[in-house]
This record gives sequence, C-alpha cells and structure tokens, in this order.
Amino acid sequence: MLKVIPVDQIQVGMFISEQNAEWIPEQNRTKSGLILRAETIGKIRQRGIDFVTIDTDRGIDVSDLPSQSSAFNRDEIGQRNFRQQEQSGVASPSVSLEDERTRAERIHSQALGLLDDVMDRVREGAHIDVAEVESVAEGLVDSVFRNENALACLSRIRNKDAYLMEHSLNVGVLLSILAKSMGFDVGTIRKLAVGGMLHDIGKVQVPDEVLHKPGKLEAEEWEEMKRHVTYGEAYLQQIAVDSTVRNICAHHHERLDSSGYPRGLGGDAISLYGRMSAVCDVYDAITADRCYHQGMAPTVAMKRLVEWSDDHLDRKLVYQFIRAMSIYPVGTLVQLKNDHLGIVVEPNKVQQAKPRVRVIYDLKYRNYLPVEDVDLASADDNYSIVRALEPSRLDINVKIMDFI
Repeated sequence: MLKVIPVDQIQVGMFISEQNAEWIPEQNRTKSGLILRAETIGKIRQRGIDFVTIDTDRGIDVSDLPSQSSAFNRDEIGQRNFRQQEQSGVASPSVSLEDERTRAERIHSQALGLLDDVMDRVREGAHIDVAEVESVAEGLVDSVFRNENALACLSRIRNKDAYLMEHSLNVGVLLSILAKSMGFDVGTIRKLAVGGMLHDIGKVQVPDEVLHKPGKLEAEEWEEMKRHVTYGEAYLQQIAVDSTVRNICAHHHERLDSSGYPRGLGGDAISLYGRMSAVCDVYDAITADRCYHQGMAPTVAMKRLVEWSDDHLDRKLVYQFIRAMSIYPVGTLVQLKNDHLGIVVEPNKVQQAKPRVRVIYDLKYRNYLPVEDVDLASADDNYSIVRALEPSRLDINVKIMDFI
C-alpha cells in the first residue's frame, strides 16, 4: 500500500516509492528504494522535501500519522486548531460528484454573473453590494464542503475573453479548498472566498491596452500593471469589507524573497492569507490559456509550484495545496499506458498517481470507446498514467464536462 507521510516520520526500514517522481521536481527527485541508513533520511530533508510516498508492502509502516497542524505554525494561525482528517489531510466528500454537479454549475454561473456586474460597477466608480458577494461566497463554500471536486473541475472550463472573471472566481474556489483542508472554520473560509473573488478587483482600473496587451509589457506598462494591487486596496478601503479581504488583495503578489509587489514584503511579513492566496493565484494563472501563453497541465503546474517554493511561495502551503487538490485533480485529461485517454473523476488522496478515471478514447485507433470507469489503484499496469494532457492541444475535440 502506498502512503503519503511527512518527512519527519521517515524511518530506517521504510521503502520510498517511485511515485514521488510524479510531483517532486527533477532537481529534488527522491530515489526510490529501501532506506538502510539514517544518513539517507538526512539527505532527503536537506533537499527541502516535506512529504514522501512510502510503499508499506516493501518496507515498514508508520502506525500513527501526526495531525496536519505539525506542518504549520499554530501561533501564526491563532487559536484555530487543525482537524485531524484522513492521512491525506483532506476530508471525504459528503455527496457524490454527480449529485453535486448541477448545484455547482448553478452556483458557478451565478458567481460569474455577479463578478461581471461587480467589475462593471468598479469600472464606473460605483460601490458594490458586498452582501451579494458574501451570499455567493456562502454558496461556493457550501458546495466545496459537499464535494469540492464539482467546482474544482468547473474551473477547468476557460474562456479567454472572460479571464479576469474566471480567474477571480477560481482563486476564491481554490482558497476555499485549501482552507478547508487546513481545518479553518466555515466563517473564515467564506471570508477567504470573498477575498479570492475580489483579489484582482483593481485590474479593471488598469487601461485595457495594458491589461489585454498580447505581447511583453514595456517597463512603464509593467509598473502600471503592478498598480492594480494598490488600485484594489484603495477601492476596498471605501467599502465595508472584512480585513481578510483587504489582506488578500494587498498581499497576493508579495513573495517570500521580497521580490514581489507592491511593498516588497518578505518572509513572515507576508500574512498567512496572503501566502495562501499567492499559491492559488499562481496555480490558476499558469494553468489558464492566455493570449500570450498556453496553460500548463495541472501536474506540470504542481511541479512548478514546488520549484518556486522557498524563494517565492510558501513550501508548506504548496504541499498542502497539492495534497488538497491531488496531482491529478478532477477533470484532468490523462493518457494511459495502453494509449487510452481518460478523465479523472475521483482523485486518490493516498495513492495520488492512481485516481479513478473515465476512459473515453483510443489514441492508437483514433476512436471513442464505450465509457468505462477504471480505478487505477486496482487496475493492471497497462492502465497506469503516462502523462496529463491539455484538451486544447489535441487534434480531437474533447469536452471534459460532457463526460463528468
């Protein structure tokens, strides 16, 4: 059995699984094999790895996993305690994906419509109704608690002409999923969802020729683009929003090495909420198709987040985000070893490389197959995942949501 454990729990006699290669970047990749010496454990820690996958069939197991709170600073987070959930740190959905999908689609559509109206009002210099945003955020969070995968897979549907609205909504959803996995109370998660939805509100005050420029920005254009944070802060100061919302807007572009903006904050000077929003913001941005770049597959994006940890992003939060979302989030299109295409319909939080997939297409014979759900955790090696794919880069039109 494969099991994800914190690096502090590694013991001599454990077998490090090959599955670590699925989400540890190349320069940090842990070799698989039996740990025979304590020195090996020290080398793993020196590489900055926080979690590893062990194979309990080929080595010893660990009887008691620690609470997820050990991965975070309790004083920084306050009086809130992390709940000890599954060994993945993520609670199981209370309803099925199929049962939640229709409600999630309605909530998703309502939220996009609201954000469209919000941005129009900000553009006109009018005040927004924060209560409306909070009401939609409440619906989003409720859906996340029923089954987070429903909204997570809807975030994979992109429209280049609606990027700002979709990105704002997606960051709200991703922040909710991350915060839920960390054990935040529902009230705080709703505030974080509002913060995510409004984090880029200042961008509507950036001139269109800068905001939508297809090529590289000139130096002064880039300085104007960075001002969207201060524009957003100034706007939010005028209306009655919780400090959590203003905090997310102010800090989501700050980086641990002080290379971010607008204040060049670093390390602990960046709030926890700011560091959380930075992870979610970067992930959604790099997985989206834009006029100047193609979006990355989720698995590639996860590796990038880890590579950018410590200098830019909080490594512990990055790993928690990966554990919450899984390396193959629901809606990810994957190529299997037998040249079949499948869509991830249920992540495997323990054996992350072995989700449940809906097989739909044969690449070799170029034809659609009778739809079949396959649990890769119990399937033979022919059904192992070779790579994740972006539907837009295939020469066939695969509409993910038609199969979920």
